[in-house]
Amino acid sequence: MKSKDLIPAAVVLMGFSAGAWAADDDGAEATIRLMGAAEAELPDAVTKTIELPDHLRVPEADQANAVEKSRNGLEKAEERHDRRDKGLSRADVAREHGAEMSENAKEVRENQGRSEDRPDPPDRPDVPDRP
Repeated sequence: MKSKDLIPAAVVLMGFSAGAWAADDDGAEATIRLMGAAEAELPDAVTKTIELPDHLRVPEADQANAVEKSRNGLEKAEERHDRRDKGLSRADVAREHGAEMSENAKEVRENQGRSEDRPDPPDRPDVPDRP
């Protein structure tokens, strides 16, 4: 498409999209609205305290027990996390050590196969004189 055709097409499409943006009547319900003058004068509309019904309230002793249990659970989780970190670091060290041992064994095998690195066999001992 040439630019002389592309530019008018872009202008037409922009006009249609601007019309779609301007049509803000989509029937959706607003979740936030400004308070009217009558509502603004009543502070209870904004500062009203909502309380749970009596059958849903938890006694304070049970709340304290729940807090203590959650604290203990958090401590155990942190201990497990620390042990896991220690285990992972030990595993890394063991992997490195295993890799070093493997490399050393490979070098030993390679060196055993080289004839120039082998030591000369010892000379035959002299035969002792007969008495």
